[in-house]
Amino acid sequence: MRWINYILQPKVSAAITNQVYYPNANAAARAYVKPAILDNEAVYPRGEKMKSLTLSLPLPAEILRLQNRLWTQLKAGR
Repeated sequence: MRWINYILQPKVSAAITNQVYYPNANAAARAYVKPAILDNEAVYPRGEKMKSLTLSLPLPAEILRLQNRLWTQLKAGR
């Protein structure tokens, strides 16, 4: 729990975003995120781009098992 509390501190969340260019949902951190990252729509999409995005829904357990089995076979070269 201490680790979660730590990374949710605005400056820490912003530092992570500034390092890896991956957005965070911590509104208080935006003040510490580099302006170039905030303006990068690949990281923080806005407007029409946000409207065109879709949410991936969780897959049923049967499909996940099949996906995992096929991925394992692919990695094993079978």
